Amino acid sequence: MSEFLSRLNPEQAEAAGTINGPVLVLAGAGTGKTRVITFRIAHMLSIGIAPEQILGMTFTNKAAREMRERLAQLVDPGVASRVTLGTFHSFCIRILRREAAKLGYLPGFTIADDSDQQGLLKQAVGNAGFSTREGFPLAEVQAQIGKWKNRLLFPKDAKKFAETSYEENCAIVYEHYQELLELQNSLDFDDMLLLVHKLFTEFPEVLAKYQDRYRYLLIDEYQDTNAAQFTIVKLLVGETCNLCVVGDDDQSIYSWRGADISNILNFPEHFPGAKVVKLEQNYRSTTSILNAANAVIGSNANRHEKKLWSDLGIGDKVQVVKTASGEAEAE
Repeated sequence: MSEFLSRLNPEQAEAAGTINGPVLVLAGAGTGKTRVITFRIAHMLSIGIAPEQILGMTFTNKAAREMRERLAQLVDPGVASRVTLGTFHSFCIRILRREAAKLGYLPGFTIADDSDQQGLLKQAVGNAGFSTREGFPLAEVQAQIGKWKNRLLFPKDAKKFAETSYEENCAIVYEHYQELLELQNSLDFDDMLLLVHKLFTEFPEVLAKYQDRYRYLLIDEYQDTNAAQFTIVKLLVGETCNLCVVGDDDQSIYSWRGADISNILNFPEHFPGAKVVKLEQNYRSTTSILNAANAVIGSNANRHEKKLWSDLGIGDKVQVVKTASGEAEAE
């Protein structure tokens, strides 16, 4: 056992030490998830895996920064800096900067911020012959286009899948909006995933290059992945399938923005032969809190069975406090 694995509890060590093949780490709240991720990478480096072959992706810059800082405390900071750690979108933008010409973009493309998108959408609604004051509020149209892009649907596909006349009209706006983006050599936030998927599916040699570069993938907060992110990961891991995902289906709260809980629930079916490791020892809460939480979440129909426990003692009983409003609760 490496020095890094010896500093983990048995379940954490199993999760960090299983390097080859697909691994699902079900990390309950307070079970040392970030510790497992960073120690896993440190262990991989210690057994001779090149840092350039490791790709770790999460959902926020803050989480990626914390991961890198913790890794730099475990291994040589120069080596840690050569591991690719970042958000899904930062990873995709890195690829697009190198490969954009294949899709007809100039490498110096710009990223449209929210204000830019609002302006382009307003113009697109007008170009499509509609009015933002007559049933086409920009926020709703923007959300609908974002949903289509996260399902990997271009305008022509959106038209096919439109279920109502409103969605059909949104698809027309989407078409005009995308044309305006392309005219300005610009991408919006959701294009990053959409276009990397297009690159990987239409240019097999590009996919092969990145499969060869990144031999080991690690995905944090896997319960929050959407269809586009799942598909990109599936393409990248290829047949070797050295994929470790860490997450907790009990903490899935982002379905409203496209997260698909079936990605974590069906991981063993998506990646046959997957090892499932459960982290159930909680280092943050007392037994009375965990018993209450287990009793509530245990009622969920679709979840991986797990039960958090703690050796921090029983602790105070959970209290029920009734308040008059959300403001009073916060107070």
